[in-house]
Amino acid sequence: MQDNAEERSDTKKPRHERRKDKKQQKDQKTQKKPKGSSGFTGGFAAVRQVHAASKEHSNARSELKKAESALAEDKKVLDHRIDVTRSYAQIVSEQTKARTNAEKAKAAAERRIEALKEEHDKLAGELEVMRSEHAEALKPFQNVMESTRGRADDTAKLLSEAKKAAKAAQTEANDAQARREQRISAANKAYDNAQARLRKLNADFEELKGRPDTDAGAIARMEQEISAEKAHLESTKADIPLVTDEAQKNVDAAQRHLWNQQQALDSAQKAAEEASTEAKRQKAEYDERYQSFQTEEATLDNDVVQREMGIRDASKDRDTAQANIEAAQKLLDEAEDIHAHPEVTKKLAESVAEKQHLVDIQKQEVSSLARSEKQLRSSTRKQRITFISLLIVIAAVILLIIWFLTH
Repeated sequence: MQDNAEERSDTKKPRHERRKDKKQQKDQKTQKKPKGSSGFTGGFAAVRQVHAASKEHSNARSELKKAESALAEDKKVLDHRIDVTRSYAQIVSEQTKARTNAEKAKAAAERRIEALKEEHDKLAGELEVMRSEHAEALKPFQNVMESTRGRADDTAKLLSEAKKAAKAAQTEANDAQARREQRISAANKAYDNAQARLRKLNADFEELKGRPDTDAGAIARMEQEISAEKAHLESTKADIPLVTDEAQKNVDAAQRHLWNQQQALDSAQKAAEEASTEAKRQKAEYDERYQSFQTEEATLDNDVVQREMGIRDASKDRDTAQANIEAAQKLLDEAEDIHAHPEVTKKLAESVAEKQHLVDIQKQEVSSLARSEKQLRSSTRKQRITFISLLIVIAAVILLIIWFLTH
């Protein structure tokens, strides 16, 4: 019953006092060496006690750090509220002025945006009309350019065909000349062969007549052969001028055809050059007008782009002004709230004072735990050293046993 009454009375004490009483009781218990304890068990108990004291000291330091962090945060908030309370009139004046200036800047930026949008739309419309007009104005020049380019392509194709025809005509004339020489040479050779055969026949005939045993029939046949060869000789002789004349006519025809083709080639060459020159002239005229129109469009397009950049810059100014308005209003709202609720500041100051008191107590407790841990380490040093030495010896013995068993 008495113990229960003591426990109930302890629960009525503040937390830090209860913790202090428990620590004192624990220190008294840990500093008493158990009776009849051996060196090993006493050393083990000493190690456990030191570990427990170290852990409690570490936990206390951790709690102190958290408490100090929370206290610092509350102090920061309290200091801010006190500063705002002291500078309330100045804050209201400055932030009201800042908000007014920001609102004026925002309104000016919005007016600038509207003006630039009107200019942008107007210039964009003018640019669209200009492009349409330029495209319409370029159509005739483009049509003429394309037409002359088409004629130039056609004459270039005709020139290519004329070159092929002239080359074929030249080949044909060369062939005609070669055939003429071949035919004349063949006719002359036939005449020479006929003469040679006739001379041989006459020689054979004279030899035949000089023989005493020559048959009259053989002489008659030889005379017939000589007569036939004479007729063939006259025929080949008559063929020479005929072949020459016919072959020359073929050469003359080929030469006339070649001349005609060369004349056609010259005409095609001239027509192609004229068509190409005209096509280049029309293209140059089209390019000149196109570049002129492009320069006008680029100038107007640059004005449109300048307005777009101005709109972006004005939009940034508007957004900046809006952010400044919101920032000033936020400070005003905060100052009004702090000024209207001084009891919150008072309550926070009381909370800070209480937390400061608890932190001071916690610091004392941490210092006390540090001293207790130090004393405990000092008082149990021999026991812990003995315990650790025994552990080392036991481990060495075990290792030796294992070594002997495995070797």
